[in-house]
Amino acid sequence: MKKNLFYVFLISLFFFACNGNEEIKKTLETGDYYVPSKPVSVTELLPSWGQIDQDFIVRGNFPKDTAQIKVYFGTRRAVILGCDGYELYGMIPKQSPGYNQLSVVVGKDSITPDIQFKYYQTQSLKTIVGKFGDDQYLEGSLDEARIKNPTGLGTVEGKKGDNIILVEGEWDSRISLISLDDNKMIKIADVGWSGGPAVTSTRDKFYVINRSGNRNIYSFSKNNGWTTTPVTDLTITDDMLSSGSVVGGLSFAEDDRLLYVMTGDGYLGCIDLVDKTFTKVLGKNDWDGVNIGTDWSSYLMYSKYYKCFFATFQGANGIFKITQDAEKKWKAEKFAGFNSGNNVILGHRLNDAVLRNPAGVAVNQDGEIYFASRSGHVILKIKGDIVSLVAGTPGSYGAVTGAPLESRFDQPRAIVTDFEDNFYIGDGSNRVIRKLTIE
Repeated sequence: MKKNLFYVFLISLFFFACNGNEEIKKTLETGDYYVPSKPVSVTELLPSWGQIDQDFIVRGNFPKDTAQIKVYFGTRRAVILGCDGYELYGMIPKQSPGYNQLSVVVGKDSITPDIQFKYYQTQSLKTIVGKFGDDQYLEGSLDEARIKNPTGLGTVEGKKGDNIILVEGEWDSRISLISLDDNKMIKIADVGWSGGPAVTSTRDKFYVINRSGNRNIYSFSKNNGWTTTPVTDLTITDDMLSSGSVVGGLSFAEDDRLLYVMTGDGYLGCIDLVDKTFTKVLGKNDWDGVNIGTDWSSYLMYSKYYKCFFATFQGANGIFKITQDAEKKWKAEKFAGFNSGNNVILGHRLNDAVLRNPAGVAVNQDGEIYFASRSGHVILKIKGDIVSLVAGTPGSYGAVTGAPLESRFDQPRAIVTDFEDNFYIGDGSNRVIRKLTIE
């Protein structure tokens, strides 16, 4: 009888919601079957397999106060909806595919029973904004809006989830806010061709920098309605950095004071936004013996998971890992790719993989590295030492949507994660932003 209480509660909510004369009950009324004289315990999990957001029940002996209780599937914490002392009711969180250990924390007590949950991931790919092949920029609802050349993406905090910052810095110069909260896209600035965006750790502010020439820096804050604010007394000239272009080469690291900028011809510098100073940290001969070429389109991102930068250079056909040692000395080393070939090749990241002009790169909460293969027209993943296919059809480009591995891209460029580890992809020549969900 007790196991049906949660479902009776849901049915009751529906009944009262349909009756305008009744007050909706907002709390779950249950008995209290906790036995304080017995130790806290976990005896059963129902169901033993499933997907994200499904309901689960954990049986055992627990205090009724859910504020004292945490439930984990692997490392992912679940939302608890109720407890009657004998049964915990909750929703299955997003987690790694396969078997994940169940654990329950009650106060200072941690319980790890001999129970595992088999998680099945679901995957989807859908268009968020834009129309395949339509390159006429247009503001409006997400169904009506059109974009032209998505070269930079960032995710910022919204009301319900994340919103998207779009930088177009190739054939046009434009910065737009794609508001998933309000179901619309609006242009917020035109500061000339620019690279970025680099989003702060607070996720309510971002920066861009002019792509070439005397590079000015601009900030945008949610608190002031995303209006343009020039960073005064700080201009990055060619003599300070290089004459190479900045497209995806702008990123913060561990704090929001130091802003790192990288050019397509292999120069990396550090901007101190407080002291208004600039330091060059890597030059064109500092890339592990690789001639990276002069391709203007390269991408830089910092991973707090790995405590390092990853940089893609299309001219070198590879991805570098950039670290700083205890003596503050910078080092770039080959991480993936650097092999030639006319087709994408999977396998060991250095020994086998052909990446076909890697562009935007992102790292999820589990340390998996995702990146866009621009000329390969696919999204690839590095887990451990292995490069695998995530979405798209290698060597085939087009405007095909559906299941990720059945879809097609056309020169994908930027890629970024949101707070739930969904991916947003700037599908370059298709003129759309696409959302890749791997649950």
